[in-house]
Amino acid sequence: MTILIVSNGHGEDILASELGKKIVANTTYKVLALPLVGQGLAYDKSGIKKIHAQPLLPSGGFAYLGLKNLQKDISAGLFSQLSKQKLVLKGLKDVKLAICVGDTYNLFFTSKYLKAKKVFIPTAKSNYIKPHSFLDRQIMKKNALVVFPRDEVTAFDLRKHQIKARFLGNLMMDALDPKGIDFKLKDPIGILPGTRHDAIDNLEAILEIVSLTKNCDDYLVALNSESKSENVANKNGWIESKNKPNYAFKLLRKGTKNVFLCKGLFSDIITKSQVVIGLSGTGNEQAAGLGKPVVSFIGPGTQFTPYFARKQKKLLGDAVLFLDEDKSKEDIAKAVDRLYLDPLLCKQMGLEGKARMGQSGAASKMADLILAFLKGEVVF
Repeated sequence: MTILIVSNGHGEDILASELGKKIVANTTYKVLALPLVGQGLAYDKSGIKKIHAQPLLPSGGFAYLGLKNLQKDISAGLFSQLSKQKLVLKGLKDVKLAICVGDTYNLFFTSKYLKAKKVFIPTAKSNYIKPHSFLDRQIMKKNALVVFPRDEVTAFDLRKHQIKARFLGNLMMDALDPKGIDFKLKDPIGILPGTRHDAIDNLEAILEIVSLTKNCDDYLVALNSESKSENVANKNGWIESKNKPNYAFKLLRKGTKNVFLCKGLFSDIITKSQVVIGLSGTGNEQAAGLGKPVVSFIGPGTQFTPYFARKQKKLLGDAVLFLDEDKSKEDIAKAVDRLYLDPLLCKQMGLEGKARMGQSGAASKMADLILAFLKGEVVF
């Protein structure tokens, strides 16, 4: 018998693979993964077999953020991808349970073409931003045995609408795995340009801000292994230095400032950073959950739009200092400088972030409950 994990987004792949690892370690069931957006590389790293993957579309999974994104995805083969995913789901015969990680589109699409029972983990919405819509709730009621929301505020609201919802923690906080790197830097600032195809565009925008800051000289950039960063040093006066430490694949210098570009060290970077400048979705939230104050602004890419940035601000509250589109680069740099020199404000923002994001341990709790259900030990 098989447990199928379905996720729709890069961040969702990471969270789903964390849960998948806990399930694999405690059952003889076959565990398979179906990433609906992109190639699902997180599953490869976790050793979970994928039954299907596809090239990442231009929007990076954010077609809903604008008509242009949707048009680009359609031109790049969106409908062909959906057709193939439908055939994959319809061809599965021995799935005992499907775990849908992402939004209600994921749950609806999976339920339409796969008759197995479903557990739903909604990562995309929280009552801190906006309650689930009537349509969302109807999809959950019809298709999900149980829902594991990202916070108790959301779980409580869903229960008021007769949806079986339980808050067991936030999977985002389980997806952090620092390696214990000693950067040998005093109070660096972390830079999170995101993990999608627009990460380098975001990084270049953040470097313009860094050029204008005055109170910190050392910056750590968290990039994923797929990011193409060959030409970053050719803009805005940054010069590539050959005297880079082992943990960085590139060191950029400009005046007294050092920017260390790193791959695969996200958890270490946010753990050691005094402040984080972020144009990331999941990354900003995880940094806030670790108690790090986050500075964000409107990015040049497809994800960190005004809509997305304001939505994240609602989610994280005072854990993030969001500079709206009317703020100049100089304004953003000054905000970073002020925050860096204000330990009391940093502490207050950190406490808010921890409260909003919750503790780690959700993956183990969810896995234990799901497996207990499959054994007939609990009823949802």
